[in-house]
Amino acid sequence: MKIAKYLVLVGALVGTPFAQLLMGNNLTVIKVGKTEFTQGKVDSLTKLLAAQQLQGQQPTEEMMDQVRWAVIDNLVGQEMLRLEGDRQKLDAPAKKVDSLITLFKSQFPSEDVFTKELKKSGSTLADFKEKVKRQVQADMLLEKAIPYPKDPTESEKKSYFDKHKAEAVISDTISGVQIYLKTDKGEAAQSINDKKQILAGLAAQWRSKKGKDLMSAAQAFQMLAAQNSDDPEAKTTGGLMKPFLAKDFGAEFAAAAKPLKVGDVSEVFQTKVGVMVFLLTEKNDGKYESYAHKVDYIMKVESERERQLAIKTYLDGLSKSFPVTYFNKDYTPPQAIGAPKGAK
Repeated sequence: MKIAKYLVLVGALVGTPFAQLLMGNNLTVIKVGKTEFTQGKVDSLTKLLAAQQLQGQQPTEEMMDQVRWAVIDNLVGQEMLRLEGDRQKLDAPAKKVDSLITLFKSQFPSEDVFTKELKKSGSTLADFKEKVKRQVQADMLLEKAIPYPKDPTESEKKSYFDKHKAEAVISDTISGVQIYLKTDKGEAAQSINDKKQILAGLAAQWRSKKGKDLMSAAQAFQMLAAQNSDDPEAKTTGGLMKPFLAKDFGAEFAAAAKPLKVGDVSEVFQTKVGVMVFLLTEKNDGKYESYAHKVDYIMKVESERERQLAIKTYLDGLSKSFPVTYFNKDYTPPQAIGAPKGAK
């Protein structure tokens, strides 16, 4: 399984006129082989990534440092992989490159919109294709050197749970996502039945697409809640119900939730406020079945963390062939790729 990739696609270094070289933004702060990266290049990408990740949140100095380290690691790592790929004369499969470009284009309303966005970024389709090609080449190198970890088996997950089950907090609380349609006192039976049918249809729609990943499934159910629930807070919470006692929401709710396993959605049931369906996402009963999805997630995160460390070791090794120089301490990550051990 491919979780989060260590390297992201970044733009190529843009040259600047000699007359501007005395400006701080154009001072070289990092050099990989013969390729130089300027302060302006790093700062520009840092601002862009921070805006994407923080989404309007006012960043602290520490946050910006972390984003800048990520940008620098990506720039250095991508360039080293490019150089190594060229040295090994790797050729990215054309079908793979074209497939990724087609996939990326599909995220835009039309080909025209995609082309306009490329122009806005000062790029061309040829430039974009070359970047995708380089990314595929980098992926080929990394997958060959450090293969992606396999998904944990059921036996491995149970063994992990047995080893850590003493750490689980056991209680009668549950968590989940609700979608409900309000019903009024004296409302016609046909009207109530129509609402039940609507909820049953939403549940069926979700079941047909939920997949095996509980986190993604819960997010999809929250989207349905935000779009359809009469809960006034659903548009912001997605119908999410944090740890609670089912009995506190009435006997009907408790009865509907009791037979559910984590990842199950209930049949439609009546409550004091209306008709409802409920997705169970957490059950703190101490049984392996209720924690299996958490164990799966934790084990995958740990495997990916180990892979990231292996990638760092691999890139440090490449620095013997493609030396990395950091000229400014403010542009030198704490664990800089290719930096001598103990360097600050």
